[in-house]
Amino acid sequence: MKNILLTFFFIASLSALIEAAEVEVTAPDTQKIDSLMFVGNSFFYYNNSLHNYLNQLVKNDKSIESLKQRSITINGSSLSWHPLESYLDNKNIGSFRIDTSNDNEYIKSEDTSIDAVIFMDCSLCPIHPMTKDNFHKYVAEHSETIRSKGMEPMLFMSWPYKNKPLMMQELRQEFIKAANKNNILLIPAGEAFYRFTKAYPDIDLYTRDLRHPSKEGTYLAAAVVFATIFNTAVEGNKGIKDIDPEVALKIQQIADRTVQEFFGH
Repeated sequence: MKNILLTFFFIASLSALIEAAEVEVTAPDTQKIDSLMFVGNSFFYYNNSLHNYLNQLVKNDKSIESLKQRSITINGSSLSWHPLESYLDNKNIGSFRIDTSNDNEYIKSEDTSIDAVIFMDCSLCPIHPMTKDNFHKYVAEHSETIRSKGMEPMLFMSWPYKNKPLMMQELRQEFIKAANKNNILLIPAGEAFYRFTKAYPDIDLYTRDLRHPSKEGTYLAAAVVFATIFNTAVEGNKGIKDIDPEVALKIQQIADRTVQEFFGH
């Protein structure tokens, strides 16, 4: 386990007064990941799903052979809504696919194993006074369940709302607390959103509801997942889907910088 001293910055006022805060994060060493399951809500499934953006990055990096992915989402859901053990025990999940590019051929898969599970709570659950305790309760319970199946638990840090950037301070505190307490890897997507919005306020990571991700936001989240779980730089990766190439490069650079500083690489 690595003990890493990180320096984070948070907005002390809307006029951008910045104060430095030191937070110690412990992060377990991640094993080789060949198969992955996402468990979450609409923050994952917007823009035809985060896992499809991640898949494009994987396909365009020669150092990664492949990555099998499954995404299970419920709109508006908290961790308490997901019967996680039943997902992990269900060997039918991923047991076949229909190849629409080859006359709808049915292709059976013998291996439905999962190496790691990335899970997230609702966007306010980690900091809302009525749900904060349950956030920590279910992070612990789900982490134990995932480990009991021989898989690695990973917690996805959500981002502050566009019109409420000060959420980041509270989110950071609760996510790091939960990750450290349960010795699980923390995917710092929220940190990347916060940093990118400050650096490039003209590039909108949000939809009109100021909460859900635009396609650029989903791409940033996928880039952070990629850089975190593979410990590999994303800058220069050609898997950008329909993102403007200049915007994609900025997203990649922020993702790399965020992950490198977060984990002290």
